[in-house]
Amino acid sequence: MQATRPSAFRSFSGLSAGERSHLRQWYGAAKHTDIDGIEDLGARPWPSAPEGTVIGVFCRGSDTARWLVIGQNAVWVVADCAGGTVSPTFRSLAEALATIYPE
Repeated sequence: MQATRPSAFRSFSGLSAGERSHLRQWYGAAKHTDIDGIEDLGARPWPSAPEGTVIGVFCRGSDTARWLVIGQNAVWVVADCAGGTVSPTFRSLAEALATIYPE
């Protein structure tokens, strides 16, 4: 299954204020690479609704997410949609994002 970009911007309501701030800063720094967008995909119609946060990270020229950053119960993982792999667990969103683009 591919995660495609939703038509409306979502607010990342599942993140704390600090996590939202870090995500914005990270995205601002990562935009000069191939990273073209981030979207809150938690509300999309999944076969089984996720119980945590799902952030899609998109690359220039693609309507499908290259990575999914998934958080639940204070644990984060990064799913590489192109490579079909899932990272080890991380204790913070910042650690998980750093596997995609280190600030």
